[in-house]
Amino acid sequence: MQSKQSEKYTTLNHNKSTIDVDLDTYSRWLSLLEGIDLVSKNMKTYGSRLKNEDMDWIKPLAFQKYVAERFESMKFELTEIDKQKELVENIQICTTSLEPALV
Repeated sequence: MQSKQSEKYTTLNHNKSTIDVDLDTYSRWLSLLEGIDLVSKNMKTYGSRLKNEDMDWIKPLAFQKYVAERFESMKFELTEIDKQKELVENIQICTTSLEPALV
């Protein structure tokens, strides 16, 4: 089940151009990249070819399933990272103490 479209956007810089991407799309792309990275690591661990295989490939449905299963948790992680950034930006150091104080 897909949630409603996110209204939060992320700006990506690529080749001297900027692209605004909504949180849902960004989460899906990051999930796909994470899946590809996992496959790459496993191929290095177990060797690039299986016995009696002429080529290395993975069915696209496997990636689609991974992205679908990882989407909500990736979106949650991105929102938590944004919350932590906001929290750190709002911390001020008290002049009478070395303890950080929330504003």
